[in-house]
Amino acid sequence: MSTFSITGHKDSPQPSYCQITTAKGVYNIPLDDIFFIECHQKKSFVHTKNGILILPVPLYRLKDVLPASLFQQSHRSFLVHLKNISHIDKQKDPWTISFFGYQEHAFISRSFRQQFMQAVSD
Repeated sequence: MSTFSITGHKDSPQPSYCQITTAKGVYNIPLDDIFFIECHQKKSFVHTKNGILILPVPLYRLKDVLPASLFQQSHRSFLVHLKNISHIDKQKDPWTISFFGYQEHAFISRSFRQQFMQAVSD
């Protein structure tokens, strides 16, 4: 059984990290270090500045606890940190998202385009 919590410094309006407790350990992940989260077969691959962390947690569970002001779903398998986006390429299908200092890309599917682009422009 996995449990989740988002914790921040008491003087900060935004939480600073996500704490995820699984059967194998407790993970403290700074929110600013997350580029995106990708889901495959009920496992979440958290792409961070320090590498990829694989968690036995489905994407919807992470989406429920991460701040919506920072994280937006761009595809049924992707949850993206909006502040780490460097470029959105609309010439490809699906659209691709690039990040500052990271070579991997996330995708924006047709069904999430309008909602995602609204979140980016806010």
